[in-house]
Amino acid sequence: MNVAKKTELTGTRRQRLGMMAAICMGAFISHFTAGIMNVSLPFFINHFQTELAQGLWITTGYLLVITALLPVMGKLGDRHGFRRIHNLGYVIFTVGSILVAFSPNLLSILTLRVVQGIGAAMFQATNIALITIHMPKEQRGRALGILSTAVALGGMTGPIAGGLIAEWLSWQWLFLIHVPVAIVATAMAYRYIPTRVQERKSGTVSIMGASLFMAWITLLLLVITNGSKWGWTSARTMAFLVGVALLLGAFILWERRQEVPFLPLKALKIPAVAGGLIVSCASFILSNTLLVLIPFYLMGTVVGFSSATTGYVMAAYPIALASAGPLAGCWSDRYGSHRLMLMGLSSMGSGFILLLVYLESIPIYGMAAILSLIGLGMGLIASPNNSYIMQRTPREHVGSIGGIIALTRNAGMVFGSAFGLGIVSGEAGQENQLQAFKMVFEINIFICIGVIILMVIINKWTYKSP
Repeated sequence: MNVAKKTELTGTRRQRLGMMAAICMGAFISHFTAGIMNVSLPFFINHFQTELAQGLWITTGYLLVITALLPVMGKLGDRHGFRRIHNLGYVIFTVGSILVAFSPNLLSILTLRVVQGIGAAMFQATNIALITIHMPKEQRGRALGILSTAVALGGMTGPIAGGLIAEWLSWQWLFLIHVPVAIVATAMAYRYIPTRVQERKSGTVSIMGASLFMAWITLLLLVITNGSKWGWTSARTMAFLVGVALLLGAFILWERRQEVPFLPLKALKIPAVAGGLIVSCASFILSNTLLVLIPFYLMGTVVGFSSATTGYVMAAYPIALASAGPLAGCWSDRYGSHRLMLMGLSSMGSGFILLLVYLESIPIYGMAAILSLIGLGMGLIASPNNSYIMQRTPREHVGSIGGIIALTRNAGMVFGSAFGLGIVSGEAGQENQLQAFKMVFEINIFICIGVIILMVIINKWTYKSP
């Protein structure tokens, strides 16, 4: 090998490392921003003297915007280049983070959280595609595992930072603390993500398909958020559910008639791909109901922990996730993903059973242990599930399915937050709220059981080996 060739390879390796660092910093800060608000939301609601139903939009509104726009941004990446959309998302997210810290009221904060969500959707929808395009095939799985670890680290440090800021600093620091990282990530993205190697697709984004999808997600979220307050069998709730069903039907009919649909429905007909995406969405529903409800329980009148103490206890979940994630990624290459995913779902279900049975008598170390058990389960699911999906995805659909993985992740976070807080916010009094907490945990147990049964059926009928 000549000197020129060695220099070229060294430069390529350095560029890939810089690209991975830039992409992972974006994954980190987008989940850090969600995690920091989970713990500090009670503090935020008290500071602005608002109701829980309104304050939760600080969290769910941000996640809703990301979820609704992910397919749109993926399509724009196909047409205009993943690098351009990804890096512009960094700029929008950073500017939104700075502006929201200077908001004079709650309405301004919610508006600028939408701006943050637009930016986050742009780089979340394109980061897996960039890794798929620019990383060698033999390094792709490891790179996706590193990306999952960055997500876990964002979730790990977010609750700690949120608790400390709520305890010692002003609320503005909830939005400013990650700005230096965002600025560095933006600079590195423009420096290291290559401008080459992408065949851009022609065509336009289906405005009707995108509008129907966003309307369906928004209406469904409104039902989940307000169902407890309205009454789950009330005429108002039933009317909204009819609207949800009609919008979903209209979206599916529209998509089936399109030559280039908004979502790649043909790829979703593969049982293992569809099953893996269901696991992704369900696991994030389970985790986010936990992450938004436990702070309210720990900081309530029954337990009465401070924001800082709550942050430390909540960190047990992402620490376990971040520790198990890389190991699970390696084990999935050796032993297969399916059994690790079943172990992870069983671990999460066991944690929710303990919360259901012993919630009133769990000491602080016991709560941290249960959070670790659920975090361990999530760590056993995340990376193996991504590999499980991508290994069974046809090459021509790798980019689209990568975006849908991000979509299911954020949809799970949105619905988990809205579902958990929606049920609890409709109850008054300590005893009623305690029963509402237990109801959420009971539903989560049934979700775990249902997804485990689904994965066993898919593995038995479709794939004879992991």
